[in-house]
Amino acid sequence: MTDDTSILTAWYDFAASAPGFLGYALHLHRQHSGLSITQQRTLLGLHHSSTDSLWTRLQAMPLPRPQHFDADLHRIIAHVLTSSPDITIHTSQLTAFLYTPSDA
Repeated sequence: MTDDTSILTAWYDFAASAPGFLGYALHLHRQHSGLSITQQRTLLGLHHSSTDSLWTRLQAMPLPRPQHFDADLHRIIAHVLTSSPDITIHTSQLTAFLYTPSDA
């Protein structure tokens, strides 16, 4: 029998690498910039192993809508951090990672 947690974890793992989700955009940024995943996580404030599940959840969130980018991004971060209010995700750094050179 599969429980809800394993289903949700499987979904997060899938979405974290699918186009249209934050994880895919972060992956593209790493490819373009040459940052490692460890460096990217450190810059976002998610470098400790205790934030692994938050990292996966963050990557599994849909990309913010361009016309509501800031509001959507803040909502996404607040949602991800509901279970870990003592952790901070560096929003300005995440914003910089999500803007691609073609956005400039």
